Amino acid sequence: MYTFFDEYDLSGKKIIPFNSANGGGESGTFYKISQLEPDAQVITDGISIEQGDIGDCKEMVNSWLKGLGY
Repeated sequence: MYTFFDEYDLSGKKIIPFNSANGGGESGTFYKISQLEPDAQVITDGISIEQGDIGDCKEMVNSWLKGLGY
């Protein structure tokens, strides 16, 4: 993640973070992205899906995206 944000300037862009995890949740990743890209609009209401929920997460993801206006 650090290398990606070092290499690409996302100033003026909207970043909508999401991830899958194996028990750690998002672990502050969404906040860290906002620190690494201070001139981007980072949606800190990202979604983190636990490994065991990936197979049944369609409705959760759709609801999250709808809440963001997509």
